[in-house]
Order: sequence, then structure tokens, then C-alpha cells
Amino acid sequence: MRTFAMTLILLGAHGASAYEYRLQFTPQSGARGLVVAGYQSSGNTVVGNCSYYTVTPGSGRGSHGTTIYYYNSCTWDLFGNLISLTPVSSAPAAPAVLFQNGTETVYAVNGASTTGLDTRGFGFVNTPSSHYSWQTPNGGYAVIPYAVYPITATLISDGDYPLVLSGAEVTPSISGTITPSPGKAVVSSTTCSSSVPTGATCSVTISYDPRSIKCTPSPYGYAYTKIGLMLLTNAGANVDFTMGFTITGIPICDD
Repeated sequence: MRTFAMTLILLGAHGASAYEYRLQFTPQSGARGLVVAGYQSSGNTVVGNCSYYTVTPGSGRGSHGTTIYYYNSCTWDLFGNLISLTPVSSAPAAPAVLFQNGTETVYAVNGASTTGLDTRGFGFVNTPSSHYSWQTPNGGYAVIPYAVYPITATLISDGDYPLVLSGAEVTPSISGTITPSPGKAVVSSTTCSSSVPTGATCSVTISYDPRSIKCTPSPYGYAYTKIGLMLLTNAGANVDFTMGFTITGIPICDD
């Protein structure tokens, strides 16, 4: 999680709508029966279940597979980031359901924060916070010429509090093996103020210059790159804006 000067303010139950964050947990490959759910909330943490099992096929004809259970108690912060994992002898028992809220089964309440299991298959913690979403489709792709190319990414401040934006950084990188360098990228302008009110939109414009790629081994004059835009904010979770490129018209390297 990338944040800047993040301050958490917990309001009364009717003071904010809160934002649902998934409880992050990645089991080992081949996991089955995964259960991730928040069962308790105290202070700035959530404690709950993060258990699963694996099945290893038998090696001989007619043999049975081996099932191994991984029972764990996990602790997360109020934005769903995993803090710790503790193996336990059996899966933590779910407490009594307090109430249902849409797709959410709520097991615990702490001020304006709630935690539990979303019926869509993931654990959650609801926390009043700043938040933003990209309005420009993220993860896009474009075929561009061998020239300066502008990219404008628009976001909306859709959390409970204004989005505090302290900066933006863009990083170019290569894709594949035939591109010798990533080009250059800078944030050229922004319409975002230091505090973006809830419900407001603003944009960040990037100037991407591929001309520092002097030549390419591609017989077609192609190179493949991408950029990642990171915002420095007070949001509980930040998602980088990314875009990939095929660049055409690059001089072909001499053998």
C-alpha cells in the first residue's frame, strides 16, 4: 500500500458510509476450500479466518490423495492489508452474525468500521476513508508513433473524505525482450488540487517520449513498453494507472 500522511478518522455509525476493502490473503498454489473472513475488530486491526486445504494426488494405481489442512488466524489493518498469520489447530469458529448489509455478512462492529464475509466470496472490512477510482480505463494498450505521446488519466474522489493528493510519479518500463530501453515519461500537468472533494473528478496528464529508444532489433521497427502512474495520497488503497504501447517507426539497429 502506497500512502502519504495517512490519517484514519473513525466516525460514529451514522457519520460516514465507509468503503469496503477486501481482506488480502494469498494461499499456496492448489489451495481449495479457501475461507477468508473478518471475525473481530478492535482498535486499528481485524482478526479472522484465513484457512484452506490442499490435495496431493496418490502416486500408485488405486491410491488415494493426501489432504492437508492449513488452519490460520490472520490479522489485517483497517484497509485489508495482511499484518500477520498464525497457524492454529482448527479453523477459527465464526461468531454469531450481527446483521446483513446487502452482500455483506457482518460479524463485528468497531465504531463506524465493520468486518465479516461478503457473499461474493471474500472477507472484507468497511472503513470510512478517502478513496479514488480511475475513470479512464486502466490497463489499456495503444499503438503509437515514434514521437511524444500524451496520456491523460482521469480519476474520481469517491471515498468518505476529500482525497489529499501530494504528488504523482510516472515510471516507464520495457515489455518483452526486443526493446532496449523504456523511453522517458514525465507528469506534464494536472487538474487535481491538493484536496479533491468527494464526488469531484480531476486528471493527470503524462508526456511519454519513446525517442530515447535509439534503435530496435525488430525487423518491423517495433518496440514494446508501458508506463505506470503512482499517486501519493491519503487513500486507504491506491491503484496505479498503467498503459502499454507498441511503438512503430523506430530505426532498426544495424547487425
